[in-house]
Amino acid sequence: MNPSACSRGRRPCPLSAGPVAAVADPGPRSSTAATTVAHHRHWARQVASAVITLLIVSCANFAPPPEVSPALIANARPDHVDAEQLQNGHRLFVSRCLECHTLPPVTKYSRDEWPYLVSRMSNRANLSASDQSAIIAYLRAAALTRH
Repeated sequence: MNPSACSRGRRPCPLSAGPVAAVADPGPRSSTAATTVAHHRHWARQVASAVITLLIVSCANFAPPPEVSPALIANARPDHVDAEQLQNGHRLFVSRCLECHTLPPVTKYSRDEWPYLVSRMSNRANLSASDQSAIIAYLRAAALTRH
């Protein structure tokens, strides 16, 4: 290509029209640079794999809370709780507790730990005393269930 044709503005000058002054050819990459790039790519793949694995595992641990069943009603007998109160506790647990955080597995805490945890969070969830009692009754009975 004629360099003067480019300078007259008839058509754009291609990048290969000629050498550019004061720009040195970097030549081939050094093995150190190639190793560094490969190391960063390997590290990024490992981090991405770890994040994906953690997401899959954490999602697998979120089983829905158990529905009120004959077994759950039997678990509530020592607390003198009926099926209606358990149903109400289940409904409140799923709806009200989920407003602030994900639902923990009902077996995460013991029967004796749930009352303290629910009472500690009841102000934030704006739970009445009867709502709190229903949730505690449900969780105490559900804590004994095995999925």
